[in-house]
Amino acid sequence: MRKTGLLLIAMLVMVPALAGADSIVPASYSATIAVGGTATLSKTVTVTQVATGAVDVFFLADSTGSMGGAISNVKTEIGNIMTEVALSASNVAYGVGEYRDVGDAFVYRENLDPPSMNEATVQTAVNAWTAGGGGDEPEAQMYALEQVANTTQWRADSQRLVMWFGDAPGHDPRNGSTEASATAALVGAGAAVHAISVGNNRLDVTGQATRISAATGGAFYSGINSDALAAAIVAAITGAVTNYSTVSLDFVGLMPGLSVAFTPASYIGAFDRSIDRTFGFNVDFVGAAPGVYNFEIVARVDGSIVARESDTITVTGEPVIPEPATLLLLGTGLAGMAKLRRRR
Repeated sequence: MRKTGLLLIAMLVMVPALAGADSIVPASYSATIAVGGTATLSKTVTVTQVATGAVDVFFLADSTGSMGGAISNVKTEIGNIMTEVALSASNVAYGVGEYRDVGDAFVYRENLDPPSMNEATVQTAVNAWTAGGGGDEPEAQMYALEQVANTTQWRADSQRLVMWFGDAPGHDPRNGSTEASATAALVGAGAAVHAISVGNNRLDVTGQATRISAATGGAFYSGINSDALAAAIVAAITGAVTNYSTVSLDFVGLMPGLSVAFTPASYIGAFDRSIDRTFGFNVDFVGAAPGVYNFEIVARVDGSIVARESDTITVTGEPVIPEPATLLLLGTGLAGMAKLRRRR
């Protein structure tokens, strides 16, 4: 019994504390100001070691005949992929799709949308992939990428990642989609493409994958062997959620009649989630019209909302009462004018 107790204590000591969620402090604020009046407070954003904001990952596979080994690897490892990613991000949902080319059974096919957090659901969707077709070397990824951008039911305010992998360049145009239109659609959707070239780097033989990944804020991975594809996918996703460059505040639901300004406007740099990091902001409210204003201030990391807090600012129709120093200056001026009149 004694040994068991000691073992249990040792195990508890060895288990790391659960990471907290990204947050804003204070979590709420209320104030009353007059028309033309101001209120100022400090807010602190904490970005923790585990990403807690919504992350949507879409797996886009070239499922033509030459991709059998790569597809098999992802099918076998999809559960491990989700488990590994969960160590860095706790709110990840997955979508699944595949493409071939004109003349095949399909050009682009959506296997799972909206994205799901359920491992069995994602596994079933990935299991639908089979390698076949293809014909000539170029495939229909320009059309597929544009469809992913425009038709996927992304969650609101999510960080959006497209894990695209294949071994051949794309027709440009194909089904009305070009590299330019696909890139524009992805940028418009806020979806960062991480392009993984399987095998001998034919995916990027014309520079398409490099250009698209760079334009959308993603990354390009060259010459990945089929049996290393799952590991490359994990590295790409975890790198995207643990490294960030911009932390900012924003407001949601603010009505005209109250203005809000943040100082600084944002923090820009090379940050990562290896440690908890704090970022301080001053928030200035200025009343323009009487009313009660209820709204949220949100923290954004690379544009995605990671934390929310609520504010209530009441603006009254009362005039702004001058500060004591202003009253003293006004009194001195009036006294001077009285003396001047007496002299006259």
